[in-house]
Amino acid sequence: MGRTLWRTTTSFLVVSVVLASAWTATAATDDATRASTAMAYVGAQQRANGSFPGFSSIGSTADAVLDMAATGYDRVPDAIGYLRRQVRKGNVVGVGLTAKVVLAVVAAGGDPTSFAATDLLTAITGSEKPSGRFAGASVFDQALAILALRAAGDTPTANELAWLAGAQCPDGGWQFDRPHRAAENRHCRDKADPADFTSSDTNTTAYALMALGDLSGLTADPFTFFAAIRDRTYHGWGYTWGFRRTDANSTALVIQAYASQGLTAPGRGVRALRRLQYPCGAVAFSFTGAGRRTGKDVGATIGAVLGFLKEPIPVAPVALTAPWASSCPTG
Repeated sequence: MGRTLWRTTTSFLVVSVVLASAWTATAATDDATRASTAMAYVGAQQRANGSFPGFSSIGSTADAVLDMAATGYDRVPDAIGYLRRQVRKGNVVGVGLTAKVVLAVVAAGGDPTSFAATDLLTAITGSEKPSGRFAGASVFDQALAILALRAAGDTPTANELAWLAGAQCPDGGWQFDRPHRAAENRHCRDKADPADFTSSDTNTTAYALMALGDLSGLTADPFTFFAAIRDRTYHGWGYTWGFRRTDANSTALVIQAYASQGLTAPGRGVRALRRLQYPCGAVAFSFTGAGRRTGKDVGATIGAVLGFLKEPIPVAPVALTAPWASSCPTG
């Protein structure tokens, strides 16, 4: 009787493992398909000059190049051509924006030391201060710059990494603008200063984790931060403590941050990103108060592609293929 029970239990466990493995494989395949349909929607929004709409056309176009490189969507040359023209016109200024262009150029197989007759890499490395901070860089910019160096095969200096690590807030996150100060609370917010609008946020934290790689020297656990700030209603992540409702960009970046450390993001967080996608591939920025998706959003879709793929930055390019059509209605 005992042997029969053991065999029955063992058979059940084997079936369970097989089914679980099949579900994981199906989910992975499904997310790759989601990334491809999202990329098709993004590609359909590309302008005649090669750029993509967004708060910053240069930044959005650089981000879209990463999506194209990761999915194999072959409209990269048009986007890189736009970025090249912007460099020549002198419109790519500041460490953060320069770093985004470097990431795009490298993902497209180009040389950032000779792009539009400009050495973009030296523009970053040459601005390092004795503290390790890049000139004029916010915490967010510092993380982007380190990622750009890694993408180009350069090793960030110990001071550059230490400055970023030392900017961490006591709650485990990082805030956009500056390192934690003594007058600020554990969320990097000085409530006595009416001009202090920032606090630890998911986006800067995600970029910091991808940039640092080695988290052994940190004073606080960033994944405790992600758990604490997580949206309890929709289960993804919003931007910061005052804006915790799940949005696609923040949720995708947190998923990428987990992946950069070889970790699997919480399943409900991944499903929250999936829920924000429309059947045709476009992704909504967030949810309404009634739990419905907000409208189709190009920027949110650009951000979601790497989240679906669980692809951290820098991106490992794949072979390009002919661009595929989107089923989303135009207009």
